[in-house]
Amino acid sequence: MTRKRTIVLDAMGVIFRAQDDVAELLVPFINKRGSTMDTNKLNTLYKKTSLGLKNVDEFWRELGLSPDVEDEYLALHELNRGCLDFLAFARKEGLDVWCLSNDVSRWSLKLRERFALNDYFNGFVISGDIGYRKPSGQAYRCLIDRIGYVPDLFVDDRSANVSAAQSIGIRSILFDANPDIKSGTVDFDTLVTFVNQSLE
Repeated sequence: MTRKRTIVLDAMGVIFRAQDDVAELLVPFINKRGSTMDTNKLNTLYKKTSLGLKNVDEFWRELGLSPDVEDEYLALHELNRGCLDFLAFARKEGLDVWCLSNDVSRWSLKLRERFALNDYFNGFVISGDIGYRKPSGQAYRCLIDRIGYVPDLFVDDRSANVSAAQSIGIRSILFDANPDIKSGTVDFDTLVTFVNQSLE
């Protein structure tokens, strides 16, 4: 396989604005519609669904809601500032871009279609498809297997995920919508500079 410069982006908190889509978007959404499930049970249910262990229609029904509300929920997601500009830059520079995300398979697919992300990405490795969630080392190994080699850079907004990637030899950097040079974090504007300087 031809070796190309390859960057891997997390979804929530990097591609998308919400860092914790369950707490920031899902909980208010289901509460507004009368679901009484407590947060701990919801988190457990979501984790199972994001590992592909529970059907997403069953997920909604266990919340006491119809699966028909799903698209209304997904419409709450927004791209992070600068995301599309960065993806256009990466394509212009001939970079391969992948996504590694803890997510429900169907939700990920719908969001990719809604924002036309398939036009910019070479592939998506989603926990609901592979059965592993970051920061499990198996999630990163599945990513490497899919790409065919170790990517040049992994970008995530959670330090535990960055550390886990680094521990198996993937160069990684922490994403923050409000970057701090001293702490070494980047947003999409500074990521362009980082890529130009570091991935020659």
